[in-house]
Amino acid sequence: MDNHIYSSEQVRQIEKKVFAKNIVNSNDLMSRAGQASFDVLQQQWPNAKRLVVMCGSGNNGGDGYVIAYLAQQANYQVQVFCSAPPKTVDAQFMYQQAKSAGVAIEAWQGQELLEADVIVDALLGIGLNAPVTGVLAEMMTTINAHDIPVMAIDMPSGVAADTGAVCGVAVNAELTVCFIAYKLGLFTGEGKSYAGQVLLKHLLQLTPDFYPKCPMAYRLDKAELRLPKRARHSHKGDFGHVLVIGGDEGMGGAVMMAAEAALRSGAGKVTVATHPHHIGALLARCPEVMVRGIQHAEQLQPLIELATVIVIGMGLGRQAWGQRLWLAIQDIDKPMIVDADALYWLAQQPVRRNNWILTPHSGEAGRLLACDYSQIDNNRFQAVQQLAEKYGGVALLKGAGSLIADDYAVNLCPYGNAGMATAGMGDTLAGIIAGLVSQFGLNLGVVSQAVTIHALAGDKAAEAGERGLIATDLLVPLRALLNQPSL
Repeated sequence: MDNHIYSSEQVRQIEKKVFAKNIVNSNDLMSRAGQASFDVLQQQWPNAKRLVVMCGSGNNGGDGYVIAYLAQQANYQVQVFCSAPPKTVDAQFMYQQAKSAGVAIEAWQGQELLEADVIVDALLGIGLNAPVTGVLAEMMTTINAHDIPVMAIDMPSGVAADTGAVCGVAVNAELTVCFIAYKLGLFTGEGKSYAGQVLLKHLLQLTPDFYPKCPMAYRLDKAELRLPKRARHSHKGDFGHVLVIGGDEGMGGAVMMAAEAALRSGAGKVTVATHPHHIGALLARCPEVMVRGIQHAEQLQPLIELATVIVIGMGLGRQAWGQRLWLAIQDIDKPMIVDADALYWLAQQPVRRNNWILTPHSGEAGRLLACDYSQIDNNRFQAVQQLAEKYGGVALLKGAGSLIADDYAVNLCPYGNAGMATAGMGDTLAGIIAGLVSQFGLNLGVVSQAVTIHALAGDKAAEAGERGLIATDLLVPLRALLNQPSL
């Protein structure tokens, strides 16, 4: 269950089952959450002795009061600021316990200076259901204004647990301690930036029957990534033939990156169909790739017949040349990766098919779903499901915490870094997907493996620094990752 991601409501249902079976009561569960959080704090910041705990009025605030009490008992200098008096029975009990132990607790009065080694954010947790305003917004803004490490309890306050969207303002945490199960908002969209390092604490040893049968999503794990060894008598025909279509005049680099990534991912053969002006440059860059200059769409036909999988869109352009090539493959019944400008042409006349992979970022997804990109970012989980439902096949919504969906399930990739926010990364990813599909077929699992490998290659390349990372930097670690028995 460690990699299953549940909605906030599903987590509440798990807790209700626990209480109904008298495994623990709500007060004991809160105590466990506070203890687990304080243990993490001591491990992560062993030299910390001054603690500021920001408590809301709900159960998340109750967790904060437990932490404050434990820190006081451990001879920390503790200061608690509360947004309002505790409203739940359990939070009230923990408030009184902390106060009786001598913890300094005061209502927030707009203090500008916080003196601490660590700040604990126990303001909202998963209970957020409206934009943050007033005292809570002031407290979050003050936390963010200090150069002090922040540990968030269950969720960074201000981040929606089920979407990762920021509701006006949110706490920028260095570490988030998550309880019972992972929440999607910790790993995708803006939430990934605000959560920092995420540690899951189960608090209870529960059997599988306590958990809902249908999790919100599955968090991909590099430890599960294994590609089969090749037979010693293999030949290039066993590993598929990728046809890369794109690269209008002046945009030949995009198809080259996709083609080289497909080769580096293990495709047996790769052909690029592109503007004739790019032939010399592409062959000079990578002589292992076959290149065909395309002036008329009819010239694609013999190349399509030889292909195992088609990847189209990189540098395709939005002019007549690109449109003709897009229209030329509409009736082709072969696996297809649709990226970049091909997504533009698809949005002009939407169709559904089951043997393709769509790879939009938020802006492209907005066009495909006829909405503003901000609506995509406000609920990436819903958006990727809508893409899969409307267009069929597998939908990949790229970005921080990429989501991969078909009609039955959603996977989330927790890897990757901000250095990958640069030109060409999507082209490289499209090539990796094509390379794996050419070898193993088109399904959610294969696409998820490709996304994971791409992200891990980005993380490896970023070890020298995120700023200045370029897409082709991924090609060296890519080969090593693909040949490890497990990751």
